[in-house]
Amino acid sequence: MAFFGKQPDTPAAPPSPNPHPPTPERIPAASPPPPVPGLTPSTSSTSSTVIGSKVKLVGDLSGDEDILINGRVEGKIRVDRKVVVATGAEVEGDVQAKSVIVGGRVHGQVLASERAELLASGRVQGNVHAPRIVMAEGAQIQGRVVMPTDAATRPLTPPRAEEAPRRPMTPPKPEDAARPPASPGTGG
Repeated sequence: MAFFGKQPDTPAAPPSPNPHPPTPERIPAASPPPPVPGLTPSTSSTSSTVIGSKVKLVGDLSGDEDILINGRVEGKIRVDRKVVVATGAEVEGDVQAKSVIVGGRVHGQVLASERAELLASGRVQGNVHAPRIVMAEGAQIQGRVVMPTDAATRPLTPPRAEEAPRRPMTPPKPEDAARPPASPGTGG
């Protein structure tokens, strides 16, 4: 019986599922850093280390994986794979690797056993040793460029005195070309 316009109590039907449930608030994802030439994420079992743009690492760094430097490193870097010094990054020390790509600044020697590449924004204050060097227009090197046939085994010191020629080669003077050669034993 209805009491004051109220329907009689009947068991309530379960609520129907909402076909469009409310969506959770979307949190915008941080934009990924711009791609760095030469260091792309790999799908193989090799890994890489990234030193962030707000990170300062003091000390030597060594290992057997690719390294991407976006921040600052004060110390020597020696790895068996690839080192990328990204645009805006800075390294105070020598960088030794199989392949080195410089888009930022390196204050020290760059020693690459296979290849060194300087991007347009790359700056090196020190010598660059590599059998193959790629240098974009605008890149700067304050130091020597050494391209030995095998950078890993070649000494980084100048050649010894006995390896240098005994006397410098000079082109003949024009008056010497017109004069007939002296015959041996004439004394004159």
